[in-house]
Amino acid sequence: MTATKKTVRKPAAKRVEAEAQVSETANKTIETAREYAHRAAEAVLERATSLHVGAEKATATIETAAVDSVESLAKASREIQNAMFDDAKAAIAAFEKTVSAKSVGDAFRVQADYYRAQFDVNVSRAKTVGALVAQAAQDGVKRAQDNFAGLAAKFGKAA
Repeated sequence: MTATKKTVRKPAAKRVEAEAQVSETANKTIETAREYAHRAAEAVLERATSLHVGAEKATATIETAAVDSVESLAKASREIQNAMFDDAKAAIAAFEKTVSAKSVGDAFRVQADYYRAQFDVNVSRAKTVGALVAQAAQDGVKRAQDNFAGLAAKFGKAA
């Protein structure tokens, strides 16, 4: 006697139902993967936008600092030019007074007055320049501190 093996076949309806479940699970998995990829792409785009905005702000800050520096240099240059012109006018006036002096003593007095006045002017200019340099340094340090604080806050959020 030979043994015959019985094969039990699932009915077609159950097989179709199982295939439908597998297909539905595959579709859900694919949709979940798509949603995850979409969210990841949005997050990357958001981060890139944030970095771009930060870079734009940093560039604007550098530009502002450069413009401020150029303006400060231009102001200092104008002040120097004006000081040189004022010195030239004072020297010419002193020369004219010296030439028109009635005596040697008057000529020495004119020259002494000129040098004393120029000394006072130069001391005043030195104080003014010192104040301008100190203010520019304070402004630069303050701006640098603000920029570093902003960068620290920005990169602190990014991390």
